Amino acid sequence: MKHHRTLSIAAAAATLAALSACTSDAGGERVGRCAIADEFAAGTPVDTTPSGEITFQTTALKASFSEYFTELIEEFEAAYPGTTVTWEDDPGDGSFATRLVADAQACSLADVVNMPLATAGGLREQGFLADLDAASPGIGDDFIPSLWDSLVLPGDDHHYMLPWYWGLIGLQTYNTELMQRAGLDPEQPPTTFEELFDAADQVAERSNGEFSAFSASLGLRLPLEWQLQEAEVIADDGSAFVFADDQAVQEWTERMTRLALAGGIPKDSIASDDEPTALFTQGAAVWGSPNASSLRYVQEGNPGVYEHVGVSSLLDRRGTAIAEVQTIGVPSTSTNPATAIAFARFLLAAEQQSRFISDPRIQNFPSTTESLDIPKLTDITGTAPIDEANRLAVDLADEAEIVTIVQWSDAVANAVNAELQLALTGKKPPREALQAAQDAANRVIGADAR
Repeated sequence: MKHHRTLSIAAAAATLAALSACTSDAGGERVGRCAIADEFAAGTPVDTTPSGEITFQTTALKASFSEYFTELIEEFEAAYPGTTVTWEDDPGDGSFATRLVADAQACSLADVVNMPLATAGGLREQGFLADLDAASPGIGDDFIPSLWDSLVLPGDDHHYMLPWYWGLIGLQTYNTELMQRAGLDPEQPPTTFEELFDAADQVAERSNGEFSAFSASLGLRLPLEWQLQEAEVIADDGSAFVFADDQAVQEWTERMTRLALAGGIPKDSIASDDEPTALFTQGAAVWGSPNASSLRYVQEGNPGVYEHVGVSSLLDRRGTAIAEVQTIGVPSTSTNPATAIAFARFLLAAEQQSRFISDPRIQNFPSTTESLDIPKLTDITGTAPIDEANRLAVDLADEAEIVTIVQWSDAVANAVNAELQLALTGKKPPREALQAAQDAANRVIGADAR
């Protein structure tokens, strides 16, 4: 189960913003040219009996979890006679957000949608997601409090997305054989980003181009790696991005640039948003994904590499982890609010989440407090890399800091990454690229450039 940082096309995001401001003479509240459901427009609880048809869209889950979702839908339809749920699964690739924008523009979003938090934040800002606190009071009561509290936009204490599964960012997964070939000690992995870059520089120097330190994967690294270093990414009031003035961010950008120009990062990964797991699975990179869930793909894709996987605790000066969250949203344009909300609650109920997360292929955490007590998370006895990663992740989960920069939308990520790519390819000095990235990000959120 992968976590995807998806990039949107800036023009599409601008079009979405323009459409959301449109009005119509057709009557009723609208977002763009799409009608908002009367039940959601009223801002009161949706208390009608669920019935009729809805669509449910997941992201890159059908290939591995068809049996689970087929049974879940059958159980829901049995519990609510007269309902029908049609399941769709998006591949979750780099154009996912663009497709979702197109669906929003066409008034054809699914009734219940699984999406990364950044994508959900963008849809919420344009008015395409329903206020779930108003529509279904108490809907957040069973969720982990810190996780639930993290899903609000600045200046708004209501929730427009629900937390589903989540993973910790900051674990190290590394190829011990490649570390030794680069003259590094796999028994002494880096513990800070400074140490990581020092080791990566040595990989670039000694690998003779046969393997790399890691994939660039800017869309997956940022802003999380800055947050892990306690960098000030955005002003306290959320009004503007300020990361270009932060020393940790400056050092990170300079070290990434130096590494890329020295050949420690594959050139074709600089402008790509692919998961680092693919390169790692090929045995072509020392470091892989910081998420434990990636190891299942390594195990299945290349058992030879999996035998040499090492795992250690996170690269984090604070000693606490940051979580990345997958969410569930109900579009404000749904034509069947009652059934959509009922299904979202059914999907995320503790009973269903415990069953889902108990699958041995999943290395993520559930979003309900009750589901954290399942044996899989409390009794880990194996010694394989996945087991080691899970043990570390469970230990860190107790202290996980759910830090969400909701302004870091797909459009912001696209703008920032475009500028930093210029630095990593030697086309612009790191500090200049960083300032340009901040200015571009602030233009996206309508803040004055600083």
